[in-house]
Amino acid sequence: MPRRQSDRQSGPITEQEIDIRAVMGCMCMHLRRATRRVTQLFDRLIEPAGITSGQFGLLARLYAAKLRGETGLPIGVMADQHGMDSTTLNRNLKPLLAARLVDEGPAPGDRRVRMVSLTEAGRERLASTMPLWREAQRRVDDALGPEATLALNDLLDLSVARLAD
Repeated sequence: MPRRQSDRQSGPITEQEIDIRAVMGCMCMHLRRATRRVTQLFDRLIEPAGITSGQFGLLARLYAAKLRGETGLPIGVMADQHGMDSTTLNRNLKPLLAARLVDEGPAPGDRRVRMVSLTEAGRERLASTMPLWREAQRRVDDALGPEATLALNDLLDLSVARLAD
């Protein structure tokens, strides 16, 4: 069993203590690298719409809620859907609120819960971004192949479910 930093005696670090081959096989490092590459592609292609890929995802989730007849989504639900904490979500929502693409207010049944909803301007921005998003998605499909893209999405969804807290 590897020693923890607090268990280590002072002195030089040995090569046994840093197994660089194991570190280079780190799932987190591989996923972050792939995620950055895909995010850069999407961000570059949808930049003319004036939003980022992350903001596009938030608008899309709110639009899906509207299609289901929901007036909006609670902050906590949105954060969970996007795999982030509420603080990070709030930081990502600020530009959308400033641009009046989303609105926020208290939940009808519980005024302590903040709800976020898509505005008409947000729906229009989402719609105008769709051709740019489709082009980004097409490029990913072309690079990976549509079957690999679907398989990767399925595997990522399974991973999220299995790694849930």
